[in-house]
Order: sequence, then structure tokens, then C-alpha cells
Amino acid sequence: MSRRVRTALRSIAIALGAVVLFGFAVGARPVYAYNELRCPTGYTAQPVTIAPVFVCRPAIPDPTAIQWPQVVATQHEIALYLSKLRVRVFHIDFVWGTWHWFAFDVAPPP
Repeated sequence: MSRRVRTALRSIAIALGAVVLFGFAVGARPVYAYNELRCPTGYTAQPVTIAPVFVCRPAIPDPTAIQWPQVVATQHEIALYLSKLRVRVFHIDFVWGTWHWFAFDVAPPP
């Protein structure tokens, strides 16, 4: 192994160690939440309101009709918080379609 490769690998290892140490020091808290509604056979997930709220109801008896899906996501979120500094780096909610970026004085979700 050449000297350049060893130097590059050492630099990468030091940088990665610094990022991990910084993450522990500031209380980095990644958040990933995913839940879905699975309806039994013969039922479909139909919306209750215009908000993404679903309930299982019997499927339309006509086999040629376009059916509602049998499985829908009710929660799908990805986020990163620095909890000791009370900083939100980002929070993306795919179900509601909201994207929140860098902000101060924001507590992480429970």
C-alpha cells in the first residue's frame, strides 16, 4: 500500500472520528418513524377526510372498478436533531408533505 493511500485513509478515519465525537457531544438524535395501515382481505384503506387519515372499509364489489389501496402509510418521518443544543437540522414528513429545515430552540419529538 502506497504512502498516499495510507495518508488518505488516516485522514478519512480522523475526519469520521471527529464527526462521531461531535455527534456524541451535541446529542445528535436521528429520528426515523414509519407506520402503516394494513387492511384485511376484502377491505381497502379509504380516506376519512382530506387529511391523510384512513380507515378500513369493505372494497367495492365491482371487480372492474379501480380500488383504494389495501396498505397505506400513516406515518413516515425522517429527522435529525442536536438535542443538547436544541437545534433541528431537518425534519421531513412524507405523509403530510412537510419539510422543516434548520431552526434553533426546537426540542426533538418524544
